[in-house]
Amino acid sequence: MRTPEEELARALIRYEWVLANVADGIYGLDTEGRVEFVNPAAVRLTGYPSVEQRGIDQHALLHHSHLDGSPYPREECPVWQAIRSGRTVFADDEVFWRKDGVPVPVELVAVPTVEEGGVTGVIVSFRDLTERRAAEAQAAELDRLAREAAASRALADQLQQALLTPPPEPDHLHVVVRYLPAGHEAQVGGDWYDAFLQPDGATMLAIGDVVGHGSGAAAAMGQLRGILRALAYDNDETPAETLGRTDRAASGLAVSTLATAILARVERHPDVPVAGRRVVRWSNAGHVPPLLLAPDGSSRVLETTPDLMLGVEPSAPRRDHTVELDSDHTLLLVTDGLVEKRSSDLDEGMARLQDALRDLGRTPLPELLDTVLHRLVPRAGEDDVAVVAVRAYPEDRPRPAEAGPNVLPPGIS
Repeated sequence: MRTPEEELARALIRYEWVLANVADGIYGLDTEGRVEFVNPAAVRLTGYPSVEQRGIDQHALLHHSHLDGSPYPREECPVWQAIRSGRTVFADDEVFWRKDGVPVPVELVAVPTVEEGGVTGVIVSFRDLTERRAAEAQAAELDRLAREAAASRALADQLQQALLTPPPEPDHLHVVVRYLPAGHEAQVGGDWYDAFLQPDGATMLAIGDVVGHGSGAAAAMGQLRGILRALAYDNDETPAETLGRTDRAASGLAVSTLATAILARVERHPDVPVAGRRVVRWSNAGHVPPLLLAPDGSSRVLETTPDLMLGVEPSAPRRDHTVELDSDHTLLLVTDGLVEKRSSDLDEGMARLQDALRDLGRTPLPELLDTVLHRLVPRAGEDDVAVVAVRAYPEDRPRPAEAGPNVLPPGIS
């Protein structure tokens, strides 16, 4: 059995070990707030050696001012209140001033020591909140950025959806479109499509991709799409001429953005009967090339040397290209989100698209596009995807049931 003196010595050793190794700063103060003992953590956190603190008024040394530099009256100090009231006081928003003048945010607990019913001093335990406050500030900033990004994404999505309108359905042509937004974490892009009829009955198709992401790209997409639609609607110029005018108009109107685009015009062949083939005339401003799908599933990429993308040089020359669109054949215009992946180039992506279409040559267009998207983009990716498909039907027969009814704008028959 140990003697009471031995037990007391062991208790004092444990007490000193705890004081020396605990991470929190600990002070022992007398009834006047003077430092009687200070543990190593308090020395480290305040920068004052213990010899410079013993016998010194702790409030005057460390707690004299608020964070803004204004004086901190002693009677408002939680440590002093604990001494005067004899009750434990907790404070979670205090500041201790280091020897080098740097403020340290702290939370503290002041526990009075009571002997024979009277307060003989106070034990103060405090914890440096610098890292916690920095983490809280970082979390708050991340939350703010996330909310701003979500709001920006929602606005851009709404803008895109408002502009990506349903296509017309001219007799003996079936036009189907699809737009697949990028994954939730990714930013909205500037992919867009358009399909409309000219007064003479020709069908105009457009697809494009504005460089960049976010609401700025979506807004630029809306401006560029509006300019192109207005300039292409009521004239008999070629797609190349319209793209050139669009580029010059965007430059003159300070729509400063880079974009790829294809503008195509589906028109009746001038030298064959009504039941014959149609002609697709298109111009490519740096975009993914079109693809022509035959009923038997074979396809060919309408590869040409693309002209400059929009927004680089408004006076750059642009060229037209033509291809015949036979009945039951399908023309597809796509954006790069469908065919380009980080691990492969455009040629490989177009080959994958051709493989995905191989058994779909006679599949109704809505099902065809849904199947292709499922095969190539089973989950929302890092980029938006837009697709426009048009299929021609013989004009000497009724419109097929799977193509749905005619949907024409007012004034066009």
